[in-house]
Amino acid sequence: MHWQPVVNGAHRGRIWLITGEGAMPFGAEFGFTTAEPGLTGRVRHAAPGKEWFDAE
Repeated sequence: MHWQPVVNGAHRGRIWLITGEGAMPFGAEFGFTTAEPGLTGRVRHAAPGKEWFDAE
């Protein structure tokens, strides 16, 4: 599992979670989390220790 920033194309500026099962973009608009999308959103979300899947 790793985080992959996207630097080209339609998803430029986003960050994706890549696993052996598949891939998903990070951000509230995609579900699973309440964080803003992109690397900045991921860092701001992770810094205080919030869970990745925090959306209810």
